[in-house]
Amino acid sequence: MLDVALVLASSGCWFAGALLSASSRPPERLATGLGLLGSLLALGASIHLLLGGSASGLTFRVWGLPARLELDALSAAFLLPLHLVGGLGLIYGQRYWPVQTPWGSGRFLRFFYGLLVAAMTLLFIARHGLVFLVAWELMAVSAFFLVGTEHERPEVRRASWVYLACTHTGTLLLTAMVILMAQRMGGLTWIALPVSTSPLFEGGILVLALAGFGFKAGVLPLHFWLPSAHASAPSHVSAILSAVMLKTGIYGLLRVSSLLPGIPRGVGGALLALGALTAVYGVGNALAQRDYKRLLAYSSIENLGIILMGVGLGWTGRATHDPWLMALGFGGALFHIWNHSLFKSLLFYGAGAVLHATGTRDMEALGGLARRMPRTALVIFPAVLAVTALPPFNAFLSEWFLYRGLFSSLARGYPWSAALGLVALALAGGLAAVAFARFFGTLFLGSPRSEVAEHAHDPAFSMLLPMAILAGLCLAVGLGSFLLLPLLDRVVAVAAPGAPALLDRGLRTDLHLLAGVELGLLVLVGAGIAWLRRPEGVVADSAQEDLPTWGCGYATTAARAQYTGSSFADAWAPVQPGLRRRMPHLRGLFPGGASFRQAFREPIGEVFLAPRVARLAERLLRFRRLQPGHLSVYLLYVLLTLLAVFLWMLLRTRLLG
Repeated sequence: MLDVALVLASSGCWFAGALLSASSRPPERLATGLGLLGSLLALGASIHLLLGGSASGLTFRVWGLPARLELDALSAAFLLPLHLVGGLGLIYGQRYWPVQTPWGSGRFLRFFYGLLVAAMTLLFIARHGLVFLVAWELMAVSAFFLVGTEHERPEVRRASWVYLACTHTGTLLLTAMVILMAQRMGGLTWIALPVSTSPLFEGGILVLALAGFGFKAGVLPLHFWLPSAHASAPSHVSAILSAVMLKTGIYGLLRVSSLLPGIPRGVGGALLALGALTAVYGVGNALAQRDYKRLLAYSSIENLGIILMGVGLGWTGRATHDPWLMALGFGGALFHIWNHSLFKSLLFYGAGAVLHATGTRDMEALGGLARRMPRTALVIFPAVLAVTALPPFNAFLSEWFLYRGLFSSLARGYPWSAALGLVALALAGGLAAVAFARFFGTLFLGSPRSEVAEHAHDPAFSMLLPMAILAGLCLAVGLGSFLLLPLLDRVVAVAAPGAPALLDRGLRTDLHLLAGVELGLLVLVGAGIAWLRRPEGVVADSAQEDLPTWGCGYATTAARAQYTGSSFADAWAPVQPGLRRRMPHLRGLFPGGASFRQAFREPIGEVFLAPRVARLAERLLRFRRLQPGHLSVYLLYVLLTLLAVFLWMLLRTRLLG
């Protein structure tokens, strides 16, 4: 009872802080303090439960009907990243987007940021269909206004409206899912369903959940709203959208599936295959981006695909009653949710620091920022290594969980989906390494390519502190992952009811060994750095004159002579679905002037859907003549509708009899 009360109080603190931020003269310190207090309450309750506390619930009534809020291990697993990233984002935003900004956008942003965190907190503990949908809608609308913070820009308005249309389409599907669940459960309170003789009913619930939650999670082909929305939002908002809001779709899938008596055989393999395609598609399009925030958004699609692969593997384990597959699949997915929340938030905070210092999101206009923003480069580098799943950082281990699960699946005779997953996971890892070598190299290495890069500088301490905390956590989780195994076992037991605690027993020795190897690697790297920075006096031949490095005939370096991000990724053009190039044909010995053009268009959203939606809207405009603007015509419509309903009620018994 106490833990769920603390989480409910946390939501109340965030909501109160949001209301204070919306006032004409906001008490900024009080509002920030309330938000941070709310995060500490939720983090404390979640950690207490994951360390061995029991699930606690709170029952009340909504319109005379019973409703319930409950904190269990699955809820706590999602509350951890929400309140870690939410609290750090509140600190980061103090200087990144101050309250005192033109047009009141600072107060506007603080209000909806607090409302977003409060709504997601309520969402994760809701065990009632109506409460869940209300919290879901509050989250969706808050995110819409946050994405549209700079609504004076046309591209931002478009991104926010596309997001709103997609999220409400998903909400419509989830409403149908809640209605089916209420019919099957005998009420809106969510309870575990008994074994059913009509599996098609549970199959309908599962299909609606996959479609409705898939819109929120950015699953292929429902992802097209995501890159523009995350690129248009303020960077600390992009961080919480990517780190937590996308994962509400994964939470919904795990929560709803945990209430069903079973998962149909084959659904897990299909979800695993869909996750594999989503991962490769996301990282392939990330390679084609010049806008570094869009690159990070497509990388989020890739990582959501990896998480879906874990969920699909866990569902395969449930369908085949294989506890080891359930443990590795669900455990790997949940571990990657935590890891992605850490390194992707850090990457978006780093992108915000670069944007704050330079005013541009174009990678090709930057370069050489490591000299001008050394602290930013230092704290963002662990996230670059983590996102490419390199040891000793955290994402290496969650992907290692999935590799173990996929090889186990192959050994147990589920070859088609597991084989596809292995190929996709390896390919996505390699392409992510190329994409983020390009990201870090183009932004921070080389020479400045424009004036804006020349005058860049490190951000304020309040922006660097959250980045440093996240960088430290990326390393700490990578080295101490064996300490998290009992926590993951508790969460897996909720996602797959009845699953035994296998991760701690089966992986502790392996993770101890990996931690030792990683520590040795860190020691070697530290020794190498110390040797490279040794004083010149310790070298015997230090009196020898230093000779310049051979510069290939160039007298001086030139910014235009260095690689661009586009040329670096040029060899990988075949795996970039949205990239379009226009290359002129050069003819003759002395061809005239020519130009090379390269553009990116989202293959599904902009190439396939946009023209078809435009044609449909043009045809629907013909019906505007039915809306003349006269009250008498509208009253006639109401009368005709009532008459039609009356005739149906009068004749339905005869027609259906």
